[in-house]
Amino acid sequence: MISDDRANLLWDQKCAVCHGVDGTPKDSVLTKPRKLRGFGIKMGFFFGGDKMREGIFKTIRDGKNQTMPSFKEELSEEEIRALVRRIERF
Repeated sequence: MISDDRANLLWDQKCAVCHGVDGTPKDSVLTKPRKLRGFGIKMGFFFGGDKMREGIFKTIRDGKNQTMPSFKEELSEEEIRALVRRIERF
């Protein structure tokens, strides 16, 4: 299992540039990514559980539209799952 420290490092390297260090997108990002913190996302994890986690996993792995890149060539399944757990802690 990937450690929390490694997940934090992956977040800082791969995700924070668009989604912000704390899960809130920066105003300077042209195409606004989804805000990954707050009541809505917490409720999604609470009520959606594994379905929510799997959806986020697939988005990280496969990308979304033309704005969210795919990370399947850069990150292992275990690293992607660690990022999903990281997002859940916001």
